[in-house]
Amino acid sequence: MITSVQLQNFKSFQNQRIPLERLTVLVGANASGKTSVLDAIWIAVQATLNGQTQISGLANVRALNRPGWELDSLYTRGAAGQLFIQCNSNIRPIGFFADPPVLHDVGRSKWTIKIDKPTLVDPDERPLQNYGVPTPEYLKLNATKLSIATYADQFPPRMATDGEGLPSVLADMALGNRVEFDGLIEEMRRLIPHFMGIRFTKRLVQRIETELVRFGDDTVERQINRDFQGDAILFDFQNAKGISAHLVSEGTLMLLGLLTILLGPSRPDLLLLDDIEHGLHPLAQKSLLEFLRKIMERFPNLQVVATAHSPYLLDYLKSEEVRLLTIDPDGYSVCGKLTDHPQFEKWKGEMAPGEMWSLFGEKWLGEGHVQ
Repeated sequence: MITSVQLQNFKSFQNQRIPLERLTVLVGANASGKTSVLDAIWIAVQATLNGQTQISGLANVRALNRPGWELDSLYTRGAAGQLFIQCNSNIRPIGFFADPPVLHDVGRSKWTIKIDKPTLVDPDERPLQNYGVPTPEYLKLNATKLSIATYADQFPPRMATDGEGLPSVLADMALGNRVEFDGLIEEMRRLIPHFMGIRFTKRLVQRIETELVRFGDDTVERQINRDFQGDAILFDFQNAKGISAHLVSEGTLMLLGLLTILLGPSRPDLLLLDDIEHGLHPLAQKSLLEFLRKIMERFPNLQVVATAHSPYLLDYLKSEEVRLLTIDPDGYSVCGKLTDHPQFEKWKGEMAPGEMWSLFGEKWLGEGHVQ
């Protein structure tokens, strides 16, 4: 379990240490740094798992496994020194260190990366998870991506961060992991009124592929469209059967994608979840947190770090599980605990965490109350 993350010169964080629980929910205004915390943890863990010791060039997107991430864009504007991320665990720290070039030229810079990775005597028998490096999953689910038909060209199928690939993952799960699939459907029935189940149908999926074509002694690339037989989901509700996924509510799709990760065959040790309550009714938010706690009790190695905007969701959390983020007068992100508020002890017996957040807000963090 990651107990804290230290950020230096990373995006809007100048120098900040953020303590984490097994279940931690980050709240605050837009652009306060909530998602950046998830990004930082992902970078440190993913880079460690990939075994990168040096990265040359502006970006090494493959090493970080996140399209669009470039070190120049992650470096705090006006900063000096190293970009530094350290995830501390109850076993050992995981470190990601990025030294910018002496002459920093945006778009042409060459960075040097060092990963604080454990040395394994026998990596085949002693996985990195035994050394404090969890298996991560990062979800920024998008209802449109979750609903589209997909064709899997890898086995087993994988769901992307935004949810694309969900139909293929579920179809494979229904065929080869029936117990887990049935358990997932049961949880959906419990969380969503009138939900009965899902079925699968085949749809044509068009993909763009690149092929090499020879013209005399020259070889050129060209792109062609090809049709594949893909998987699509149909939803059954009490009063409506065979509903196409793109007609189903956003909250239903989001919940199905989340449960697929938590109950599927590739269950992570660390789940980073952006906008946990997206599209869910307050009562469904309560049921979701009850489900998460049940899953975490069943799998004691699972840790969840999420962002949220709903005070209703916070009402079903423990106060110590809430982290508040805001921007200080100098323009940097700061983070603190709800329990750090000077009036917390006075009001903790009278108000739920969501009520406290609604009353206190988070701007007090940037006014020097928390160091």
